[in-house]
Amino acid sequence: MSLIDLMHKRTAVGVFSKTTDSAFVEAAGYAGLDFIILDTEHGPASLETLHHHVRAAKLTAMQAIVRVKGVEAHAIGSALDTGAAGVQVPNINSAEQAREAVNAARFHPHGSRGVCRFVRAANFGDQDKANYFQEANQAVVVLQVEGLEGVRNLDEILDVPGFDVLFVGPYDLSQSVGKPGEVDAPEVVSLMQDIARKASAKGVLLGAFCDTPSNAKLLRKEGFQYLAYSVDINIYLEACKQVKEVGDE
Repeated sequence: MSLIDLMHKRTAVGVFSKTTDSAFVEAAGYAGLDFIILDTEHGPASLETLHHHVRAAKLTAMQAIVRVKGVEAHAIGSALDTGAAGVQVPNINSAEQAREAVNAARFHPHGSRGVCRFVRAANFGDQDKANYFQEANQAVVVLQVEGLEGVRNLDEILDVPGFDVLFVGPYDLSQSVGKPGEVDAPEVVSLMQDIARKASAKGVLLGAFCDTPSNAKLLRKEGFQYLAYSVDINIYLEACKQVKEVGDE
């Protein structure tokens, strides 16, 4: 089942990944996560590492999504060339940027993504060309709205065709309202709710980051179907703290 089909049935749950060790990615898949966001905006993974991460995810049923650094056609195309199930583009502030991102992620007639079929996504040229281009255009495209400018232009962004999920970054929203890190601040919660209402009215799937069970519950209640829960390295760190407590008892 595709990630989009899954989200129409239930909430998809995943994590952000900031590791360079593909064993973490593989383990996340065996744990049963629906997706993992391989983060190149705030993470250290190189393009070569992304190829290994995507391969590790494909050993499981988990879908790999690559978050690129921004709206840049070459980076978006390269991320999808790895064979990732989709791409996540941060800092979308206008409908023009949204169209640029979609255009970079889709082949003709839905975009102008750079063409090379001798890439991992096309089995290094072994996949039938017509099938490859058709299947590639089914890749998940996630657009992130993270600041007040994007919120002001939200109606126009939501009308851009060709993307699948609108992702809201609560930490960046908190920064934009002058309360960095205060993701539970009334101003941030109100913005999240307004975004959810507008997206739902236009039939657009919603995603967000959360790092507490209570926030995850609230987001699900608001209709968010793509939840990225915390970061793999931090999850490991917290688990190690629990191990340490065994010796302290």
